[in-house]
Amino acid sequence: MNALHADVRRLLKKYKCEYELHQVRAQFMGAIASPMDSVSPVEEIKNLWNGQMPPMKNITAVNELLQVFAMGLWNQLSAHSDPEHPFELTAFSGINTDVELRRFAQVKRVEIESFIAGFFQGEDKIKLPPEIGESLDVLEDLVGMFAGVVAIPKKSHESEAEIVRLMQEQKKVADIAQKEINTIIVSTAEAWRQGDTPPSTLH
Repeated sequence: MNALHADVRRLLKKYKCEYELHQVRAQFMGAIASPMDSVSPVEEIKNLWNGQMPPMKNITAVNELLQVFAMGLWNQLSAHSDPEHPFELTAFSGINTDVELRRFAQVKRVEIESFIAGFFQGEDKIKLPPEIGESLDVLEDLVGMFAGVVAIPKKSHESEAEIVRLMQEQKKVADIAQKEINTIIVSTAEAWRQGDTPPSTLH
């Protein structure tokens, strides 16, 4: 964990935020990639605390929060609009137990859902180029796949070899999710940078 992520976690805990780091990263990334004109880092920070800044003692505390979340995390994530610096979902070390496997699937499900939530900015439908709509369709399918893993009844007799096999499959699914997320990030960034108005569909 890098120093910035440690600061984000510290402030999330300090101000009793219900979000975890992996959710915040994914939701911010979705907002950064969003074609909606209303996106604002300050508003996204407020959304972490139900639409308003958490109670803080003084201006120093406010500045710290903005420094870490806006100048720090938001700007760091904005760099992923460059295809040379792709966005990465949360990394996991060795997964050897049923509990760890479910945790992996749950984190990936939440990350994808958070990215989509940030991207849509509260809208039910937005007009998008077909290729972006297709990537979003894939992501929505993958949410269901990860949710299915979380919901599998626990088997106390499940072998470590079986856990490893399932984990390998889940990592492949996570790689697909990461690829589709980066397709959306780069495609939207390129389209708005060039001022293109490609054919779009309502998604």
